Amino acid sequence: MSEIETIQAYYAASLGKDGQITKTQQRILAAALALFAEKSYEEVGTREIADRAGVAEGTLFHNFVNKNGILDAIMQPIMQNILPTMLNTLDQAVLDGDSQTLDAFIVALVTDRVAFAERNQESLAVILSQFFNNEKDRAAVMGMVSPEILAQANVVMDRLKTAGELVDWPNRMILQLLFSTLGGYLVEKVLYPDLNQLDTKQTVRYLSDFLVNGLSPRRMPLHVD
Repeated sequence: MSEIETIQAYYAASLGKDGQITKTQQRILAAALALFAEKSYEEVGTREIADRAGVAEGTLFHNFVNKNGILDAIMQPIMQNILPTMLNTLDQAVLDGDSQTLDAFIVALVTDRVAFAERNQESLAVILSQFFNNEKDRAAVMGMVSPEILAQANVVMDRLKTAGELVDWPNRMILQLLFSTLGGYLVEKVLYPDLNQLDTKQTVRYLSDFLVNGLSPRRMPLHVD
């Protein structure tokens, strides 16, 4: 695994690239994200952030006013650039794969998403807490998948339908089922890690089996009056 494949590493590498942030601010933000990921936003104090960054607490307040100002400064680039880029890059790898069967496509997608969640569990906990508490960030997360990725996903789904591998439902409904299933796993994995005692292979197997059987055209359709 490349170091740049984690949200924290990506964030640290991106700090200061636009020249609008000082070295001191970079240290404070990187230290704060690491501490928020290790513990939680509520459990971390400004003195602890300042100590981790190697600056005086007064310097921290001079640059960001308060802890909430630090969180806002962290979340803005993550929500606008870093997380969308990482999510779409990872999805692109799956879409570019030569998956000729539903089984292969679903296993590749699930394996990719599970690995991403495991690599970034602590940082995602910070992001998800904002997702539930901040309407602006919640809207940003919902719009992260680019139109290009969605267009390519449609091509993959249409190809699988033509091959008789995928149930002939609207692509939007299929994507909704994929996203809700994997999103449910992500929320539990990140926010309630003690509830899930499965290892990675078991997780991939159960999620993949559920999705393949639900989306297979060979399933027994349910007739609802």
